[in-house]
Amino acid sequence: MSDLVAKLGIDWKLLLAQIVNFLVLLWVLKRFAYGPIMRALDNRSKRIEQSLAHATAIEAERTKLEEGKQAELQQARVEAQALLGQARQDAEAFLAQAREQAKMEAAGVVKSASQEARRMKNEIVAEAKQELADVVAASAEKVIRVKLDASADRKLIDEALREMT
Repeated sequence: MSDLVAKLGIDWKLLLAQIVNFLVLLWVLKRFAYGPIMRALDNRSKRIEQSLAHATAIEAERTKLEEGKQAELQQARVEAQALLGQARQDAEAFLAQAREQAKMEAAGVVKSASQEARRMKNEIVAEAKQELADVVAASAEKVIRVKLDASADRKLIDEALREMT
């Protein structure tokens, strides 16, 4: 085997020195490079995990807020519908009251017109009686050709009117 090592050109002293150098280099790299790099990577992994956990919490909070917003919107819609229904009921009640008042006013106008018509009828009848009395008096005067005094004239007219009605 030593012939083989000699034929390959391996120097044991040099190989041993290279192994020692490699181990020293490995230790130096592990101590000053690999360790800090690994700690930095671990720290970064932890920060990433924390960020992901924080993002998940924020997403959950956003979802919760969105659900709350939807619930509030639904509640607002329900309240708006209730207010709209109440407004419709109030409007219908107002219209019914206005119709009733209009009917009452119309009945009052009809009653007033009816009373006015009766009053006018009574006036017309009274005027007609007066005119009839005057016509009867004039006719009677022409027939009798004598003018009676006013009280006797009035008695005759009233008597004639009573007989006519």
